[in-house]
Amino acid sequence: MWQFHPYSLLLGFAFCLNLILGLFVLRSIQLTLIRYLLVMIVGCLVWTGFYGFDFLLIDKDWHRFRIYFIHAGIIIATLGGTLSTIGFTLNRQLLTRRMWILLSIQPLLMAMIILFDPLFGTLLQDTHIEIIEGRTQWVQVLALPGQIVELGGSTIWSCYIAYLILKSILNTRAPARNQFYLILVSFIVLWTTTVFHVLGVRPFPGLALAPVTLSVQVLIFFFAIGYYRMFDLVPLVRGEIVDELDDPVVILDGRNRVIDWNIVAEQLFADGRRYLTLSSTEVFFQSYPELSQKIQNLSEKRNLIQWRWESKDPLRDWDVRVKRVRDRYRISIGLVVVFRDITDQKKLESQMVDANRSLSYANATKDRFLSIISHDLRGPLAGIKVLLKILNEKVKEEDTEIYEMTKSLVDASESVFSLLENLLEWSKLQRGQEEFHPNFTNVNDIVNETIYLFELNAKTKSIQIQNSIPTHATVFCDDQMILTVLRNFLSNAIKFSYNSSSIRIEAEEEGMMWRIKVIDSGVGISADILKKLFHVGETIKSIGTQGENGSGIGLLLCQEFVERNQGKIRVESEIGRGSVFSFTLCKTAFPLDTSE
Repeated sequence: MWQFHPYSLLLGFAFCLNLILGLFVLRSIQLTLIRYLLVMIVGCLVWTGFYGFDFLLIDKDWHRFRIYFIHAGIIIATLGGTLSTIGFTLNRQLLTRRMWILLSIQPLLMAMIILFDPLFGTLLQDTHIEIIEGRTQWVQVLALPGQIVELGGSTIWSCYIAYLILKSILNTRAPARNQFYLILVSFIVLWTTTVFHVLGVRPFPGLALAPVTLSVQVLIFFFAIGYYRMFDLVPLVRGEIVDELDDPVVILDGRNRVIDWNIVAEQLFADGRRYLTLSSTEVFFQSYPELSQKIQNLSEKRNLIQWRWESKDPLRDWDVRVKRVRDRYRISIGLVVVFRDITDQKKLESQMVDANRSLSYANATKDRFLSIISHDLRGPLAGIKVLLKILNEKVKEEDTEIYEMTKSLVDASESVFSLLENLLEWSKLQRGQEEFHPNFTNVNDIVNETIYLFELNAKTKSIQIQNSIPTHATVFCDDQMILTVLRNFLSNAIKFSYNSSSIRIEAEEEGMMWRIKVIDSGVGISADILKKLFHVGETIKSIGTQGENGSGIGLLLCQEFVERNQGKIRVESEIGRGSVFSFTLCKTAFPLDTSE
């Protein structure tokens, strides 16, 4: 017989509440605490579902079947409540094999009682129909074995739950302690309701309120866990971190409880241990207490903290980065700890330090060597060059043979001295010791000074040097650098020009630049050698018209100096038709690089 009963609506609401909560927490089923909570929810679903259905359908054949499921649901809910409390109070270490045996005793005994009830009445002593407040409903009386297993077992586990909660309250600081108060109050309401029902004090005649209060307790459990934002934290972090990462990753909640980790972290820290979800840092990092202490003492204000740590087994160096995760209200809801193996990096850094030390020593030795060359070799060589020139002039009219010999010595000394000058300038430039002081300079002044330096060389080969630079040609440059460029260009022009030829130095305007050219009609340069010019590492060997040597080092220096003055260098040449070496310089001032 079907009937409408208001109690079925109340139990139906409790059933739907449990169903919604169960479906919601399924997305976080990888957490052990959530699995325990699901056991409790399943027990409530079975209890409230069959209890509510028993009010709707008055049927003798199906009544006893529904009663069996109701009491099975009570036992399952008790088991889930015990497990949830153990997990929530961070007492997972209590779940030993002996504890699991104790937890399984009540469900096994209830299964046996239900199995033998049809034959021996082990669960129900009596069940009959009564009219209560004008509505028909079943009333049953539990047999003694059923009372001992159900009420006695639930009482024992309830006392154990109360002990765990009170212990956590005493060992926890506010505000986290408030959550344990909330759980304790919910259990007290459930126990009070059950005791009053057994004693016959029933606010709703004919209805046991225990399944309803237990459903409310599930909701409170859910709220207490949600307070620590575990359902927000895990999806948020899991979206960024995958198990395939090579770096160990550990996720902690707002109370520094470990709620998730990847495979690499499990290999490093778990060491084959199980049931570590929601464990404290002391338990999870038990082999590395210094890590646990460091994490517990982290500043609440800093979002990113980093330090280096050395593990003993295996012996590795790690870069530890801790990112504090906050919700939209900037409240800390957890930590993400990432360990990056830097063992190889530290070895490489050590090797780099050794290499840098060796390089510094080599550079110091090179600088010392160049200093010796600059001070101890350059001066005497310059003196020898001048003396040879004087000697060459004196023997010119007296002895032709000696004159030719001294002339060769003058040319050789000029070549060696020019090479030495270029090497010293190049080394200073590479070491950053070359001073750069640009200003407005008349090109004519630089060209005239350069021509003066090579008057004797040109006279020796009867070469005429023509200065065709406009008198108004003014550029912004470092005059000493450009003097070096023109010195090299003019030296090369004389070196590779025939006797009794001419060299022209010209300048033409190109927009905001002046292009300065050194033009000769000498031997010219082949296409293959043109490609090698201005490239470091290329070997260039050339012989002048009177056996002078050329290495190309001076041109590299010229390119550096011209580019330093914001210009561009260019060479045009053809075998047998001479060469044109040119470069551009700015008419106006350019911004200086203050970083140098």
